Parts: sequence; structure tokens; C-alpha cells
Amino acid sequence: MTIFAKIIMMRKIFLTILFFAITLISNAQVEKILGEWRTVNDKTGETEAVILFYEGDNGLYYGKTTRVFDKGKELFDLQYIGLVLVKDFREEDGKLVGGTLFEPHENKTYYGKISYNNKDNTLSVRGSLDKRGWLGRTQIWVK
Repeated sequence: MTIFAKIIMMRKIFLTILFFAITLISNAQVEKILGEWRTVNDKTGETEAVILFYEGDNGLYYGKTTRVFDKGKELFDLQYIGLVLVKDFREEDGKLVGGTLFEPHENKTYYGKISYNNKDNTLSVRGSLDKRGWLGRTQIWVK
């Protein structure tokens, strides 16, 4: 085997290992997203709801309301409990993309992008009118 062939073989091995490492890291990011998260009002800082993120049988990710609050007090409003607000997200580079976010108070659905922030253990949830995410806003959700 020539030196050139050995270099090519080593390069293929290195790229394969790198691919698997990146896959594991991005899956670890999505695993951190799963579970319960509190939505927080941007103006008051109060918890508005608790959303449970889970992976569906189809491999896509969803989030449903498990608890609802109004001015700091928990409500047992069956209209919202169990309501799926986060739908059909897929994992891409450690983020959840391609799904929709439903805003029940406005009765509107938005395109969404969700990413986990390692520094402060929060979720960045972006809802937008356009698929690229240019026209919209971002909310920070906490564990």
C-alpha cells in the first residue's frame, strides 16, 4: 500500500469518526430539550404555562400543555391542558426546526425554530410568520 493510499484511508476514517461525533453531540442537544419547560411572560416574568416536550412515534417532536397559570395562580382549564402547541418539529444540527407553534390566545399558528442554550439551560423558541424566521419574535423558556 502506497503512502498516498494510506493517507486517503486515514482521512476516510477520520471523517467517519467526525461524522459520528457530530451526530452524537446534536442528539445530546435534542435530549436536553425533552421534558417540561415553563413559558414566561416577557413583560411580567410570570410563568404562563408548562409545556411537555416529547418525541412522537413518527420521530418528530411535539409539545403539549400540562399546566396553565394566570397571575401566578394555577388554573385547571381543560380547554388548554393537553393542548398540543408545538407540532411536527424535526432535529437538524442540534435544533428543532420545520414545525409549527400554536398561540391559543390569538388562535394563530406560526413557523417555529427551537434551540437549547447550554450557558443558562434555557430554550430559545422563535415563532415567525415566514419560514426563514425573519418576521417574528423569540421567547425564552426555562426548565
